[in-house]
Amino acid sequence: MTSIFRFIFKIIFRLKGWKVHPNKPDVKKAVIIVLGHTSNWDFINGSVVGDFFNMDIKFTIKQSWVRFPIKNAMLNMGAFPIRRDLKENFVSQVVKKFQESKSFYLSITPEATRKPNDKWKSGFYHIAKGANVPLILGFIDYKKKVAGFGPCIEITGSYEETLEEMMKFYKTISPRFPEKFLMPKHS
Repeated sequence: MTSIFRFIFKIIFRLKGWKVHPNKPDVKKAVIIVLGHTSNWDFINGSVVGDFFNMDIKFTIKQSWVRFPIKNAMLNMGAFPIRRDLKENFVSQVVKKFQESKSFYLSITPEATRKPNDKWKSGFYHIAKGANVPLILGFIDYKKKVAGFGPCIEITGSYEETLEEMMKFYKTISPRFPEKFLMPKHS
């Protein structure tokens, strides 16, 4: 992220009384999960955490959003553009990026929206499994005003088992708008 964004985000973070949890992940590649994504403030708070640990954390965005005149700003903020015109699907494009990189962190919100949603996207699981990288449970706790990284989970079980393990951690985290955070429904 560019230094001006870093500077502004850090000032906002500190003025609002936030702290970064000191637990730094000890891996070079990971899918970083951020659950309870109910506010645009999540991006600012999460960016400060990545910067605090000097981690270049990316987020996915449609390729069409990464174009003139905002292309450089988007890329500097961590945008990882996904091309929908390729035969490769979303998961394949991200797995390929992980395989080509020595270090790569990708932040994903399984809810895929800030609105209430109990139909989570499973791409985070398939990316981590396909790239053979762990999930880092990132968090932004608005009640405690602390953000950071929780446990690192290796994908060894099914999607449902992974969700269950994740939820043990996230049930203690307070999103900005708790009424918008819904647990996934299993089919």
